[in-house]
Amino acid sequence: MELQIVRTRHPPDAYLQQLVTLLRSEYAEINLDDLRGRLALLPDDDRFFLALDAEILIGYAHFRVTHGLAYEEGVELLDLIVSAQHRREGVGRRLMTAGEIWAVQAERAKLVFRADVVRTEVLAFFSALGYE
Repeated sequence: MELQIVRTRHPPDAYLQQLVTLLRSEYAEINLDDLRGRLALLPDDDRFFLALDAEILIGYAHFRVTHGLAYEEGVELLDLIVSAQHRREGVGRRLMTAGEIWAVQAERAKLVFRADVVRTEVLAFFSALGYE
């Protein structure tokens, strides 16, 4: 596998159908028109990190700039999905690292995320990355 991580404001059209397939493989009932509509509504500061093996989308992370009372600006991880056949290959770690680097470069004070506590593999992943 020759993994490439691409940072983008919106996923390019060439990857939208692959993104729909990836989302459907996890939990989302979504079609291409729905995805286009949702992307059009996203804030300008949102960033996507696409994990590509050649021209195949094998994962992505979606980050959003947030504003809170306890801190001025931060970054929230909204989605992190890696295709089932590429899990445990370091793809998720690379996506998180890319997001962390972007947050630091953009001078965001904090990185937060919410995880489904029922999915123990998700908790184990973030714990292995040093998150509590």
